[in-house]
Amino acid sequence: MNMSYTRLLSFATLVIVVLGALPVACSSGSTKDRLEHGASASLSTAKASGATVSPATAELTRSRTSLLATAFAVASRMPIDPHERDRSRVQEAVVQACLELGLLDQAAQLADQMQGWRQGNVIALLGQRYAALGQGDKARQCAARALRVDVGESTWGKDFVDTEVARIYVKLGDEGKAYATVSSDRQAERGRIEAERTAKLPESQLDAQADVFDQAIATMNFDLVRGGIDGYLAWMDRVVDDASRRERALKALSAAFPGLPLDLQVKCHVQLADVLFTHGYKELATLQLDRASELFRATVFLPEDTALFGVIVAKSRIRMGDTNAARVELQRLRAEFEARAETIVNLRRAASWRSLADGYQLLGDTEDAGRCYAAALDAGALNPNARPRADDLSATCVSMAVSGFMPSTELLLRIEHIRAGLADPW
Repeated sequence: MNMSYTRLLSFATLVIVVLGALPVACSSGSTKDRLEHGASASLSTAKASGATVSPATAELTRSRTSLLATAFAVASRMPIDPHERDRSRVQEAVVQACLELGLLDQAAQLADQMQGWRQGNVIALLGQRYAALGQGDKARQCAARALRVDVGESTWGKDFVDTEVARIYVKLGDEGKAYATVSSDRQAERGRIEAERTAKLPESQLDAQADVFDQAIATMNFDLVRGGIDGYLAWMDRVVDDASRRERALKALSAAFPGLPLDLQVKCHVQLADVLFTHGYKELATLQLDRASELFRATVFLPEDTALFGVIVAKSRIRMGDTNAARVELQRLRAEFEARAETIVNLRRAASWRSLADGYQLLGDTEDAGRCYAAALDAGALNPNARPRADDLSATCVSMAVSGFMPSTELLLRIEHIRAGLADPW
């Protein structure tokens, strides 16, 4: 198995050498030193707390770090002119994956290599992680750094960064700075702050907070409704054991969901099911998941989108322990996608394979996951232009890392072959 990662680990080392002299976002120490230890950052934390780190855990962390290093390097191959937006979007996805996996050192280093509002966004997200870990100084450094990023002419991007910075301050308990960061006329952004506040509010203020969410939903403004829904989902997490409040949240959400596009309705029902199941309300969770499944089956999605949304439902069933139903659903989605794949433009095919692979990996069917990832690599390499090939290759590496799939030597060689072929025309 160690040979399986030799090539990617060597490539990660090359990235370290090339980038070693560059500054690091929101943290101290040289980039080279920190990246050399990036693969073991989460392992060091576990050791410091007295936990035992198994060889399997260490190997998985190394695999993830290497895959994400490759994913970012692939994204960075895209020429800034004329592909600045695509390059930043794909880079952002890699850093977000680092944050999701707790690889904060790697996230900080990669964020430094970005530019534009998406750089500010990931730095702010990093600050939120530091705030959640109780590292207030680092969180504030990230907040200040994110606000200094040159977002160019993107007003929307600036609003997004400001909102994520405000969420740092909410997590730190500094609501004054949070509201000072986002002006009062930006109602949708203020709504996201209210949703964030819900996790920290005193119990005595929760009912008044729900009133705010009701008012947002009543506007029927899409952004405000989304904020109200997000707020109620966070509120449910706080009050789920209070029968009357739980019923209030369920009633409000049931009334709000139908106003969303069908794909978001499916996602929101799954989110609610996950919250309920986490707190032990399996029967209520199952009702929400069944509703998501009904909506999915009743909706005619584009061929390239069907597997993506179907897997969202299947993964929730896996989390709830209904593995048999999930396996049947994944097999059905896969068969349907394979039958229609040739009708889908080639740059839209790999995403479905990645989604299916993610579902199989969560189910524990690593062989099927491997077959789907192999198909994703092949499908993503079909386009004659390098930009979509780079986009898909980076996304597949990210998916492998996040799902915990460790690619075989054969797949690693395939990744390297596709990466080596990224050249004009872009």
